[in-house]
Amino acid sequence: TIRFQRELLAGDEVTVTCAFEWGTGKTFRIRQLVTKADGTVAAEIEAVGGLMDLGERRLVPDPRQRFKELAARPELFGL
Repeated sequence: TIRFQRELLAGDEVTVTCAFEWGTGKTFRIRQLVTKADGTVAAEIEAVGGLMDLGERRLVPDPRQRFKELAARPELFGL
């Protein structure tokens, strides 16, 4: 879901934040804010994600643990 709040023009400098929110199920949320240089929020983005086990063709039961195992810097994922 994207909520556009302010217009961005070519050349505008922005900051994009990214926060992972972990629950107990097979999915997780990713929230992002796009903020203009003056502090104005241009957009809010929320996504639901999951990790697919390609062999099983199913979502892994604990994506949080899988990210911990695979990530070089798990703290970037809020772990």
